[in-house]
Amino acid sequence: MEAHYFDIETYSPNEKPDPKNDTIITIQFQKIDLKTGEKIGKLHILKQWEKTEEEIVKIIYKWFFSRNPWIFIPIGFNLVFEWEFLSEKFKKYNLLNENIDYFIKKYPQIDLKSIAIINKGEFIGASLSSISNKNDDGNIIKELYENKEFKKIEQYIENETNSFIELYVKLKNKIKEI
Repeated sequence: MEAHYFDIETYSPNEKPDPKNDTIITIQFQKIDLKTGEKIGKLHILKQWEKTEEEIVKIIYKWFFSRNPWIFIPIGFNLVFEWEFLSEKFKKYNLLNENIDYFIKKYPQIDLKSIAIINKGEFIGASLSSISNKNDDGNIIKELYENKEFKKIEQYIENETNSFIELYVKLKNKIKEI
């Protein structure tokens, strides 16, 4: 079994995300130790500005989602968002014609969104940035992408990944105490 921090970044010209019509601009993952949460290896970022959206979606499908689901265990924050987008893109590119429920039910995963309730006891307004060292909430991605500031997007992703993994390690250590 391999665990991977897993996330995507998307671009929407509108205010509300639309998985059918918006663009996946990055898919990022980093192998982590399932027992400790520590990083193993480097952060991989599949970038839509280096390949097409179709190419990066096909890469992630081939690497992880067309094989045994226990080979790649995604660990993230609000994985439903990723599944919504990926299920639509898998359909669009004729890879898999399944809805989001398929991924939620078939694939083992660890989603830290459920711990976001520690944000004053409410889910509304809870985000990774509200419970970790993450600096931004992601709204900056749209502007950075429109201005073609791709290095800044990569820096944002690195910060987000490091903040998530740091939080995950802390949680793993707290669980050991219990």
